[in-house]
Amino acid sequence: MNAKPDIKKYEGIPGQVFVAALLESVERMSGFVLNEVNHDQATAPDHEIIGAMVLQGENAMLLTLGTKKTSAAPLVSFMTGIETAALDDNLLNDGITELINMVGGSARARLEATNYKFILSVPFTLVGECVKIEVKKRTDSFIARLVCDEIDLMLRLYKL
Repeated sequence: MNAKPDIKKYEGIPGQVFVAALLESVERMSGFVLNEVNHDQATAPDHEIIGAMVLQGENAMLLTLGTKKTSAAPLVSFMTGIETAALDDNLLNDGITELINMVGGSARARLEATNYKFILSVPFTLVGECVKIEVKKRTDSFIARLVCDEIDLMLRLYKL
């Protein structure tokens, strides 16, 4: 007799799964240990780089990771072994794109036995001064701010 494994059902966005994936990816790739802090919108920094990925499936979402160049530089430096001073915009953008790809892949694996099965899109970055994503209509979302020394990251999930 074949017994089906129990499927965990999430009522809302499983944001903490993505936080855990980000924490693990950053620590494994750079050695930095991030801490989740209060994400008061008034004190949140503007972003210059937003890594993003569409998570396609029944519970489709947009996964984003926003930061400033000064925050991305030490993280990408430790991830790649390239000195901070040698990192140009293309390398910073590529590093954040790679990080969002790792977070999406890790979260996908963690959510395999749940109602959140999805296919990952190609990761991409949005760049510019004070770059942000505006959502036209109200949608369910999850926001987490994670910091370590000069590294300050904002993880966001938007239900599509």
